Amino acid sequence: MKTKFALCLLMLCSTVAVAVGQTVSVNFNKSQSFSQFHTYAWGSDNANRVKDSILAQVAIQDIDTALQGKGLKKVAESEKPDLLVTASGGLKEQTSYTAMGMRGIGGGMGSITPEQNVIGTLIVDLYDAKGQSLVWRGIAQNALNNNGDKNQQLVQKAVTKMFSKWPKS
Repeated sequence: MKTKFALCLLMLCSTVAVAVGQTVSVNFNKSQSFSQFHTYAWGSDNANRVKDSILAQVAIQDIDTALQGKGLKKVAESEKPDLLVTASGGLKEQTSYTAMGMRGIGGGMGSITPEQNVIGTLIVDLYDAKGQSLVWRGIAQNALNNNGDKNQQLVQKAVTKMFSKWPKS
């Protein structure tokens, strides 16, 4: 009986973990002065870049908007920008379980239902172009679904959250 209860609790916790939603984290070089950065370009040497999908295009547009909102000007990589930007992304299938049960005469009954979820990850890196060192990284993860508009809103929200943690100059 205790084993069944523990299993049901474990399944419920894993379902809740998937349903909690978007996680966004940002890390940056705290000794770096960001006031010296005025221009940026998308780095062309990124083997793990987000692929050419509609969702990737939305992510790139949202990142451009966020960087320009921070006062940075987008230039070509050949114009020797202050920052190089890369965006990497990926999808991972994850199985979660929903457990339901009723206690009754003779022990009761229950069921466990598996559910497939797709977890999307977006990683945005900013490199000091002169020093070739990573100065800022934002990571966002969230469960995606079959609704393209909703997924685009999730990407926009993630990028907004990332850049709301931009270091003070």
